[in-house]
Amino acid sequence: MAQADLDTTISALQGGLTSIPAEAALANIESWEAQLKDAAPEIASALGELKSQLSSGNASGIAQALKQVGSKTAEAAASAGGEAGTKAQQLGQMLTQAGNSIS
Repeated sequence: MAQADLDTTISALQGGLTSIPAEAALANIESWEAQLKDAAPEIASALGELKSQLSSGNASGIAQALKQVGSKTAEAAASAGGEAGTKAQQLGQMLTQAGNSIS
């Protein structure tokens, strides 16, 4: 995971879900999906589901998908080291919290 991408995604989430334009959210998800498809296919798959739910506008589905991506990100971060691992852990927690705020 690229440090700049982690920082950008964390910064966007800190502004709140509703502050992120749908097009920007989808572009961010697609970028992460492409980066993680080989290294972390389970996260990439969860991101694909999130993208699908965002496109459909299904709030319940979006909440579940955010929590799933958050959980899988936090799990992967636990085995990553250094600052990137810490930031990935933070991102996982933020995604889970965002999902909980919707449901």
